[in-house]
Amino acid sequence: MNSAEIWKDIEDFEGLYQVSNMGRVRSLDREDAQGHRIKGKVLVVSSNGKGYRQINLWQYGDVKHKFIHRLVAIAFLNNPNNLPEVNHKDENKANNSVSNLEWCTRLYNMTYGTRIKRVAKANEHPIYVVTNSGHHYFFDSTKKAVELLRLDGSNVSECLHDKRKHHHGFTFEWAV
Repeated sequence: MNSAEIWKDIEDFEGLYQVSNMGRVRSLDREDAQGHRIKGKVLVVSSNGKGYRQINLWQYGDVKHKFIHRLVAIAFLNNPNNLPEVNHKDENKANNSVSNLEWCTRLYNMTYGTRIKRVAKANEHPIYVVTNSGHHYFFDSTKKAVELLRLDGSNVSECLHDKRKHHHGFTFEWAV
């Protein structure tokens, strides 16, 4: 274990769970409702499918889904302006070390770093829009397909990245 690792109670889960400045979460030693002793441990985190690390925290038989970066920010970063979002400075959503996080506005988060360039590049890739009858229509870019067919760009992107099957009756494929 890193000697620089600092642990703090998770807000609303005091005495049950803690988060560290390195982005790890642990449960604390405790007794269950039947009086059985439960040994605390560092918990395994999962991904939400978009790269963000998350954890399930249990209390009174209810589960709460929490993002690790938000838990770290709440525990370790001051937020005097009550900013709503947490940005990953290195753009790596898995790096939840406190030194990589900062409170920010939605606009700042959405336009930070290389995001605009990455989204624009993804929108330049040619695609096929496939109808229910199986006809393939070629478009020079996702942006063109979205504009001409009046579709939602984020839903089309989710289809292209296998996070959604179809949008407005169409399926989508990369034109390689």
